[in-house]
Order: sequence, then structure tokens, then C-alpha cells
Amino acid sequence: MKEYLKTYRIKITALSPIHIGSGEKISKKEYIYLPRNHHVLIPDIEKMYGDLQRKGLGKAYMEYLLSNGSRGPALGQWLKQSQVPVSQYTAWKKYEMDAGEAFVSQAARPKEIDAFVKDSYGMPYIPGSSIKGMIRTALIAWEIRKDPEKYTAIREKIAASSRVRANRKMCLSKETNALEQQIFYTLNRDQKKRSSAVNDNLAGLRVGDSYPIPVEQLTLSQKIDYTLDGQEKPLPLLRETLKPGTEIEADITIDTTLCPYTMEDIMKALNLFQKICYKYFYSRFRRGTEKTGIIWLGGGCGFLSKTILYPLYGSQAVRIIDNIYKNTLGSSYRMHKHAKDIGLKIAPHVCKCTKYEGKLYDMGMGYMTYRPI
Repeated sequence: MKEYLKTYRIKITALSPIHIGSGEKISKKEYIYLPRNHHVLIPDIEKMYGDLQRKGLGKAYMEYLLSNGSRGPALGQWLKQSQVPVSQYTAWKKYEMDAGEAFVSQAARPKEIDAFVKDSYGMPYIPGSSIKGMIRTALIAWEIRKDPEKYTAIREKIAASSRVRANRKMCLSKETNALEQQIFYTLNRDQKKRSSAVNDNLAGLRVGDSYPIPVEQLTLSQKIDYTLDGQEKPLPLLRETLKPGTEIEADITIDTTLCPYTMEDIMKALNLFQKICYKYFYSRFRRGTEKTGIIWLGGGCGFLSKTILYPLYGSQAVRIIDNIYKNTLGSSYRMHKHAKDIGLKIAPHVCKCTKYEGKLYDMGMGYMTYRPI
């Protein structure tokens, strides 16, 4: 291998359920809950429909799909009502997973499931873009903390812009892009247009998709908001997640002619970001950990894991975040009680959690190590 290319194998051990969403939602008419072993079976719809047609249930199944909206029976309930034997389900199975803490309550209504991203063979994996995005955020925090005065101007611009009403997706995008360009766009490959992506030195940080993860490592996790006074508020949202203990491996290559960061730098940045997350957020809930090597990955971790506002502003970030919520959420600002954030001196004012085997976990926590290959 060329000497300027340094390649490493990273290993992330899930310390809590981790969710990387594919964008696909599995409705209650597309999965079968199996109470006998507390599993959820995702059927191959074509195979299932073919069998139902042969049983004379094709028309009834189509009527079921088109009727009742979200109020009708779940697929497993409909199959039971239609006297389709459970033994038939195995022939339709695309994959099956432990149902986790879902459906434990008899009163709980069936819910749709946010699916985990999978490859063309149906195997879960972590996209390299998700890992690189996590690293990028940590490196921004690291650079800000190394030389805070260097970013005074952009800090003032973000504070001013946070007070202006904006579209939620576009809020602070101009200012955030300017900050990233100030930090990373150092290559001068396009001297006429500094904002050109060819100037981004992280073009030299290549993060591959993870190796496939066994489907057996999937479970279902329900979203739980955890409050400062220790209350757990389950919400009607289910996600496919990786079980705690799952090991995820991926390869990272650093082109040292482009990227100024070593793996040691990346780990220092991740550790700093974790320290900030704990200091300004998780410690307030008596959650999280002060350990090093901790990373926050994927969906459901909450606002904190994706923002550089705490590295920029420290404890003053609460007011900036409150401004952002106030000017982007509309009526949801009061509905979700964000007006409490200033008085509580924390934003957001709930910690995103879930349960697995009866234990409460912070969403998206992992432990990362690496070795050269």
C-alpha cells in the first residue's frame, strides 16, 4: 500500500440500542407479532400474498390492506381471524427479530416500525457516511476548543441568526457551512472558490460502510423521554435497533496528503465531544458516563449528538437553542414545553432513552477502538 495511505479497522461495541434509519416505515399491516416467543416476523409480501391467494384469501387480504386506515387490526390479528395457521408464517419470513420491550403491555396498540438500514442482501449495516458525520462533528468541536477566539465572528453570526424565524431544515445552514469551511476547507485546490467541496481536507478521510451485521442482532426499541426528575414517558414510536453488545467493524483510510488528522486526533476529538455531552447534558439527568472511547451514533440520540452549539457556547448554548426552537417549531414549541428550557438551564429538557430487557438505556451509545491494518 502507498505509504501516504493509513488504513485502520475500527470496532464499535453497542453499549445501548443503536438505530440507523433507512427511511422505510413498516406499518402494522406489514409485520406479524408472535406472542408465543415475543418476536416480530417481517414477511416477504409477495410470498405471503401468493399463499393467501392459493387459500382463497387474496381478495380478503386486499380489502384488509385498503380498509380501516390505522384503526384496524394488525397483520397478525387479521391472519388469526382468517384462520391462517402460525406454522405457515415461517415460509414467508424475510427476517425475524426479538420484540424487545415492545408489546409488553396488553393495552399497547400496535405501532409502525422505523426500519434499520440494510444492504442488498437484507443485512443491517452502518453506512460510512454516518460514522464520518459523527467524526466530522467531533472534529469541529475539537478545533473550536483548541482556539475559541478564532471563531468569535461566526459565534456572533449564529447567535444573531438564531433569533430570526426560519425553516427548520434550513435554520443556521448558511452559518454552519461557513464554520465548516473555516475549519476544513484548507486544501486550496480551487483558489477562486474557497467554498468548493474540492477544498475540504476531510476528502482525505475515507470511511467505509461497516461489515454486515447479523439480522439476529436486531431488536425493537420504543422511544422513551426521560425527564430531569426521573420520569419515563414512553412514546408511540418503535425502531429497529442493534442490541447492546453488538460489535460493528468498519475500515477507515486516511490520505495524509489531504487530511491533517491522525486516528489519534480523531479519538481525542471524539473524547472531547463526549466530555462536552456529559458535562452540559447527560450529567444533569444522572445518565451517560464520563468514560473515554464513548461515541454517540445514529437516530434517536437527540439534538445534542448532532450539534456544535455546546462546544461553541458552553452553558450559554441553552439560550441559543431556545431561540432556534422558538423560531423553527411554531406551535410545537409550546406543545413540547420548550419554554421550560431557560428556567431549567438545559436544552433540550428531556433525555432520549429506551429499554432493553427491562433496563433503561441512553439511545445510541457505543464504545470505539481502532487498530492499524
